[in-house]
Amino acid sequence: SLFEQDLGDQFKIDASTQGVQKVNLRCGADSMRIELKTEEDFQGVMYTRGSYYKQTKPCFIRPERAARTLEMKFNLDQCQTVNNGEVYSNIVVVQHDPDIVTPGDAAFAVECDFRKPRGVTVSSEIQARDSPAASRITLTSPDPSVNSQAPNEHNSVHSDSGTVTFVPSRFRNGTMPEQRVRGTVETVEIPISVPVQQPHEEL
Repeated sequence: SLFEQDLGDQFKIDASTQGVQKVNLRCGADSMRIELKTEEDFQGVMYTRGSYYKQTKPCFIRPERAARTLEMKFNLDQCQTVNNGEVYSNIVVVQHDPDIVTPGDAAFAVECDFRKPRGVTVSSEIQARDSPAASRITLTSPDPSVNSQAPNEHNSVHSDSGTVTFVPSRFRNGTMPEQRVRGTVETVEIPISVPVQQPHEEL
């Protein structure tokens, strides 16, 4: 049949953000959390590459009912996450048809980088000593047969905090720089106070 043939370049599925409003990545001390927001109700599936056939949580998410928000969270030792020198990476596929990858589907390479020195951080939701130093989302092809390439800075956003949000260009404000990261968590370094002995005053 046609699908059993090697089609090569005759049928190529490129990276796409069709229907995607934004993708948020939050890197925890031992986990990744990805939140997808779509323009319309989403009835497809979201999964990490290599997890489609098992179709089990937390690596495969199928919404019980159509919605515009979908979330998945998995530990750094789950879902085929790759650890390369304290840089944890994975590829999350957003598939509009539950059964087959089609043009218009999306995939995002997500990365949590723990290589930089870490300190105590404080935010409205987290207080941890092991928060990651950097996070990154890169748009890529959902087709598993496409050879992975170095991140294209035009399709990549990164942050020095543990949270980063990818927003397709059609949703960006005209005054917003192309590479500006949205939705980052503000972190505050807590300095270690050292008591200073005051000199004695002579009476």
